[in-house]
Amino acid sequence: MTSRRCWLFLSVLLAVLMVATPLSAGGGEPIYASTSPHLGYGIMVAYPPGHLGLVTDMGFDWYKNFLLWKDIDKTKGYDWTSLDQRLQETAASGLNLILRVEGPPVWARAWEDHYWAPVAHDKMAAWREFFRATAEYIAAWQADHGTSFRVALEVWNEPNLSFQWGDRAVDPAWYTEMVRYAYEGAKAGDPNIIVVAGGLAPTGGTSDGMAMDDVQYLEAMYDACLAGHFDVISTHNYGFGGKPDDKSWGYGILNFRRAEDIYQVMVNHGDGDKPVWATEFGWLLDASYEGHPECIGYWESIGFAWQRVSPDQQADYLVYAFQYADANWPWMGVMVVSNLDFSTTGWYATCDPLNWFSILKPDESPRLAYNALKGMTKRYRSWEVWGMDVRPPSLAWMMPITGTRRVTETVSVLNTGNLPFTWTVTTSTQGLPFSVSPLSGTADGSFQVVMDAQGLTTGTYTGRITVTASAVEVEESPFGVPLTLYVVPRVYNVYLPVVARWFSGP
Repeated sequence: MTSRRCWLFLSVLLAVLMVATPLSAGGGEPIYASTSPHLGYGIMVAYPPGHLGLVTDMGFDWYKNFLLWKDIDKTKGYDWTSLDQRLQETAASGLNLILRVEGPPVWARAWEDHYWAPVAHDKMAAWREFFRATAEYIAAWQADHGTSFRVALEVWNEPNLSFQWGDRAVDPAWYTEMVRYAYEGAKAGDPNIIVVAGGLAPTGGTSDGMAMDDVQYLEAMYDACLAGHFDVISTHNYGFGGKPDDKSWGYGILNFRRAEDIYQVMVNHGDGDKPVWATEFGWLLDASYEGHPECIGYWESIGFAWQRVSPDQQADYLVYAFQYADANWPWMGVMVVSNLDFSTTGWYATCDPLNWFSILKPDESPRLAYNALKGMTKRYRSWEVWGMDVRPPSLAWMMPITGTRRVTETVSVLNTGNLPFTWTVTTSTQGLPFSVSPLSGTADGSFQVVMDAQGLTTGTYTGRITVTASAVEVEESPFGVPLTLYVVPRVYNVYLPVVARWFSGP
């Protein structure tokens, strides 16, 4: 066997730090260091939730369940038994909770013969009072039990589809009325509770009015005075068999990236500072992989067969969906996988698609998707009501006296809480020539720092930027950003040996 040793010398030029590249303020910055963590990792759990331990084992921090008005509002007043159970389970699990609120009592329905009939117009005051009492009860329960998990109330489910609207033609103005009354009631009960509107199903709509394009439906909601009556807009951006990043899939409508179109409507109406939550999304597992090829024919008959994916694809697409949203959608908040365990309940026929969106098998063992999501790297956002971070937290430069120059850096003011705020900037200097613009902005905005070292002599120059939030509740405010410039006499080259060996056969 022969071998050859080749010594390569890499010139590591310390002047890399001297040509206006900032010195590191510390290692280990996340991949998307320009944005703060903004996702919530959630999953929908069958009623009643019996697998919350598996949710926490996945490293998720939210779950979604259900709150039925008819179960609370009894003839002799409110009975909070079912809500107590959800709150107790949530507190024990360490999770946060989304409650999808639905199921009006018969007397409050617009037509009595359908569970999904909307709230009657003349019963809206009772609907508002129910939300007020619910929010107030949750806040009091948490105070009594010393807990602080987040609770969000999602108003209804997929109102742009007729089967979730009492099998009648859908009505965005009517649904918006329900949202407005719900929001007013909830905020009267607890100003910090999160109110989620929408739950819209991606669809192109039908000419008979029994389904309405979700983007057009949201536009109609704004026309009906939605603005100012929600904290979050939710969408059900299922993958429909396509890859998470494929915007052309499903005629450009039935795909995971449909969430972008929903957000664009919000931007167009001045609500770009509010988040979208994906309160249902997932991929349909091909049942033939688990010994049920007969399901494919049934799915063909109901228009689902084209959506099916392999176990590997279900796992890969779910993980990539979170990664894609983290990297590309700073406006996305909680993402709720549909679903964990509907397959284990025994409520649904073998070929019901709900069983095959599940990431547990009927025997409660994990599918590939469960393990993939469990092993997925997660960047949790803070769910504090108020919070601020400034990135980078400091700036430092090193330049040779022969190469001083003007540099520009961007500093981001990030909202790590739930409520928006504005900020202002002040500066001070000890010889460091720099300027900042703009001097004010909104959370998740940024400002530029221009530092001009031209003409400076050798030495150390410092300055400081102070970012102050408008809301006194922001504990991180004021936030100091130190600035340091080192002007040095000369550049040194350092040579490091790198050993490379090539081996060939005899």
